[in-house]
Amino acid sequence: MLKKNFGMKASIHAEVKPSVPLEVKTGKKSWSKRLAFTSGSLFWGLLGSLLLAAIYGRVALLNLTTGLVGGDLDGYENLWNNFWVKTAFFNFRNPFYTDYIYYPTGISLRFHTLNPFNGLMTLPLNLTLGWVATTNLLFVLSLAFTTFFGFLLIQDLVGNSWAAFAGAALFTYANDQVIGFFSFGQAEKLSAEWYPLYLFLMFRVLHGRPVKGGIARESGRWWLYPALSILTLVILSLTDWQYLIYAVFTTLLYFGFILCTRRSWREKRLLFFKLAGIGGTYAAVVVFPLLLPMIKEAAESPWLSVSDQSVYHSRDLLDLVKPGLKNPGFLALIVAVLGLGMAWRKRGGAREVALFWLLLTLFAEVMALGPRLILNEQLTEIPMPYNWLYKLPVFSTGRDPARFYTIAMLGSGILVAFGLRYFLEWIGSKREWPRWLRQERLRAALSVTVFLTVTLLGFVIEAGKASVYPPDWPPFYQELAKDKETYALLELPLFADPYGRGEDAYEAFQSLHNKKRFAGRLARDHKLTNPTNFVKKASLFRDLWLTKTSDQDFFYPPQDFLNRTDYRTQGLSILNYYDVRYIILYKDAISDMLKAGRQPRFESILGAVLGEAKPYYEDRLMTVYKVPVVSVPTNPLTLDLGNGWSSSQVEAGYAYRWADNSDNQPSEFYTINLSQQPVRATLSFKAFAFKQPRTLKVAINGYEAGSYQLKPEEEPKQISLEITLPSGNNLITLTTPEPALPTGDPKDARLLTFGASEVSLR
Repeated sequence: MLKKNFGMKASIHAEVKPSVPLEVKTGKKSWSKRLAFTSGSLFWGLLGSLLLAAIYGRVALLNLTTGLVGGDLDGYENLWNNFWVKTAFFNFRNPFYTDYIYYPTGISLRFHTLNPFNGLMTLPLNLTLGWVATTNLLFVLSLAFTTFFGFLLIQDLVGNSWAAFAGAALFTYANDQVIGFFSFGQAEKLSAEWYPLYLFLMFRVLHGRPVKGGIARESGRWWLYPALSILTLVILSLTDWQYLIYAVFTTLLYFGFILCTRRSWREKRLLFFKLAGIGGTYAAVVVFPLLLPMIKEAAESPWLSVSDQSVYHSRDLLDLVKPGLKNPGFLALIVAVLGLGMAWRKRGGAREVALFWLLLTLFAEVMALGPRLILNEQLTEIPMPYNWLYKLPVFSTGRDPARFYTIAMLGSGILVAFGLRYFLEWIGSKREWPRWLRQERLRAALSVTVFLTVTLLGFVIEAGKASVYPPDWPPFYQELAKDKETYALLELPLFADPYGRGEDAYEAFQSLHNKKRFAGRLARDHKLTNPTNFVKKASLFRDLWLTKTSDQDFFYPPQDFLNRTDYRTQGLSILNYYDVRYIILYKDAISDMLKAGRQPRFESILGAVLGEAKPYYEDRLMTVYKVPVVSVPTNPLTLDLGNGWSSSQVEAGYAYRWADNSDNQPSEFYTINLSQQPVRATLSFKAFAFKQPRTLKVAINGYEAGSYQLKPEEEPKQISLEITLPSGNNLITLTTPEPALPTGDPKDARLLTFGASEVSLR
């Protein structure tokens, strides 16, 4: 009997009879009636969605222009995203790459939470209302449209507008993650609206538009729903790849579900070709400009892989049942079970819809548990299905399995809508009602209001605790905004987190001054593991960056084995070469560093660079120095220590370092050629082997420039290598093909290959 009922040939829309599809009449009277009915349903659904979003996101609306929700977390990062999309749009630049941050090398934004579609859609508001107000409005409107598009989908599937609205509201708000997305100012994660919209359009492509007595065949506009489905997938790709993955999973699982029904193979083939048409066209649009570059970048950039963090972004199994905001609550569970039971009894399309969304909900709940089971906040060794998924290419760049819960909440909303539909039908069959309750709409409105109040009240209260972070726009930057020249600002401390207002706030200031920055905040680089970060490999900038870390004494000891950069003669030229016009010292960040026990060397470093220069500008927020323009020094080559060395050792006034290959990396030197032309220079140093004969290879920017034989029994070999250094920053690496060897001291974990001393570059 079950298989027989799965043999419907028309649709999975609830209780749509398998009759011949209805042709839509095009008469003026018919169109006006249908338009009036549809407009009423859509209007009230949209109005209710906006009202709920305003209540939930009241913190953003009440502080519309005065502060950004989650600004001290991710809010200002999303503000910067919109600024960059605007900048790229008006300057005809690739939005997925920027040199406005991480200047001058720049950085790819393909795996950053850029959300370019939101940036484009909010562009008119950003230019009129301002960045803060628009970003706050974006948070609220994303919530509203998530409810509204969910309403469209569920209304088609369940067939009752009141129940559909309740299910869509449950999907949007009965989720503790949404509280986090809102409170953290994560616009890309709040933009879930395109996922239900895609499903709404996809189901209409597959099964038509449900009407009483059958489905409507709109022969004159057959292309509309497929085109909109493809467009929505493209929008998902330009919003948040995670939601695109959910759309793909849902589509594939639905087709797999269809294959298990008793539909004819002819109908299954037709559904397959429809889905293949959507998928193939979408792939043709996005594969070359979006997907292939991401796959290539992921393969070439291991630092982007953060899947090992998945276990920390997974749901606890007990979250499904424990009291609190980790689930929608027992009332929603009871109504969902009622909906499932009644849909099963109704059979036909209702049974099929309910069964599919039940299975999809269970699948999503399991995936949200992450790679290993967490039980009562204790991580177990029990592997879960996600353990195999997150090891695959591209998926390895994700780290948030808990977000699969979004799919589960949509499925829960649909089952709840079934339950409310049957409840409303039941109370509608009762004759004995007080006069004021005899209106069907009033009974439905009261029922939905009571359900949503009981279910969502706790979530709405918690969302009201979100904090706002005033931008406190610096007056100096407001003046700087009037200067239309292009140049860079050197803001100190570099990569300020966790000090002061935070790097995302300083980054957001760029939307005001519009000048390039050496630092930045990137979603995939919070730990600064990006190997192409300029300030980590450039003279002077590296010293300024390390002053906020514990490594400065290691790299800049009182006595070392090389003649390093002379800030007094080369410092200003370094700043001139990279077009630095102003140096900014953020007072709040420096104060926090001092409170944390860090002693930044900004004064001594800048004193050597600027000499007796006085501040150009100063207020409560910052101290500003203007960088004068000077001639290129006689020696245009800087020299600084890179990675791959052990600490400096001094014996009888003689400094040297061992090459430490414990992390399988070469031993590095960094040098900047401050002239505009290539320079011939001599790299001189003494080298000696560790424990065994070795071949020392010297490379410039990845190209081998010399090779030397070292023997441990010999005196240190004097090496003088003639090299050509192009203009700008250069990398010198020293390696040996022979394996690194342990020191023999159980307390010393270093793996050594060779040593060096008396390093100079002239």
